[in-house]
Amino acid sequence: METIEYLYHYTNIETLALILKNQTIRFNSLDKMDDLQEQETSDLKNIGQFCYISSWTDDETESIPMWNMYASLNLGVRIKLRKNPFKIYNNLPSDLSRVLNSPIKDESGGKYLQSIIPLSEMFSKGFFSVQAMSKELLHKVEYTNDTTKLYPSLLKENGEQFSIALGELGKYKNLHWQFQNEWRYILNILPLNLNQPVEGAIHNFQIIANKMRLGLEKQPIPYYDMTLSSDAFIDMQITLSPRISAGSRIIVQNLVEKYNPTAELKESNILGLI
Repeated sequence: METIEYLYHYTNIETLALILKNQTIRFNSLDKMDDLQEQETSDLKNIGQFCYISSWTDDETESIPMWNMYASLNLGVRIKLRKNPFKIYNNLPSDLSRVLNSPIKDESGGKYLQSIIPLSEMFSKGFFSVQAMSKELLHKVEYTNDTTKLYPSLLKENGEQFSIALGELGKYKNLHWQFQNEWRYILNILPLNLNQPVEGAIHNFQIIANKMRLGLEKQPIPYYDMTLSSDAFIDMQITLSPRISAGSRIIVQNLVEKYNPTAELKESNILGLI
């Protein structure tokens, strides 16, 4: 992977307010993206709903098309954050005990299993994400006209056994979108009740996987708000859109002062040029 330190995200002031107040970044599923091609595969229906992403760019030069499409020249901002800015949780036995209503002995020796989504939350809300445990979310989007990548075949069958290669989703876009220089964080989130004996969880997952294969399963949550680490949050930079109104400027200034006073607030480099 290329060496990058920071990524940029164009958005509107309403979304900025939620990011600052909640210290979170929202992941939406592929079926909610502006590129309708992204959720399509060559063999499975409705599978894009299980792939959740947050889109960023590595281009530090301001882009007028990006301002127009994702923020607006008058009412938007561009957020700069260090890469992989998410909070890392230690999954304490005491946290899992409260969810499972059963005591769990702490034999960790102080070395706890870490994740960027708490295990206790996944247990209590009935979903699971492998990427949340590995913490490997960031991918550079590949722009291509290769239809085998744009419409991947995800289903692998061997007799009665099958697998679904969800990891192929969300990584490729049509060349028409190349101006975005996009990097994205990708989470595959599956409905799975972990709060049961192992045998029951395995059987439950087999049923879910089969329904996914048939296009009948529904996503467990409509979106996921990932918590930012304190260090990344206070290191945030916010660029005002190049034609921001006086009222919108005041709103952003007040939001920053209230929720993240250490963030850098800066003017657009193309202020007065368009």
